[in-house]
Amino acid sequence: MDGDDIKTQLPHRYPFLLVDRVLEREPGVRVVAEKLLTINEPYFQGHFADRPLLPGVLMLEMLAQAGGFLESEPLAGKPIFLAQVLDARFKEAAFPGDKLRLEVSPDASFGGLMRIKGTVSCEGRVLCTAQLLLKSITNPKGAA
Repeated sequence: MDGDDIKTQLPHRYPFLLVDRVLEREPGVRVVAEKLLTINEPYFQGHFADRPLLPGVLMLEMLAQAGGFLESEPLAGKPIFLAQVLDARFKEAAFPGDKLRLEVSPDASFGGLMRIKGTVSCEGRVLCTAQLLLKSITNPKGAA
């Protein structure tokens, strides 16, 4: 799954669509996706000019977006929001040229919320682990 297929599942668009391909998908069980970091990404221009690196918070957003593929229905009409970061550990940095592997699985669902566990890795090195709480909004403000 890539390109237009991803856009049918997620409501995000450039420059905030942070999933390039979905490699494996078992709705409700597990998702493996990837993001290729290029020097042209807008956040690299100022973070940091002398040695660009991916802001850690964007690794969390990548995991949250990958979590959207755990749902069997497309999220285009009901965006998923990162409601809470329950735990996040940043172990190594990510740089332009890195191909990030995003792995997520559901941990629990309750009251319209989904708790997920995720890992961001690159070439077998774990960069970030996190436990996130996601909320799906059925009728976002301003939607018809």
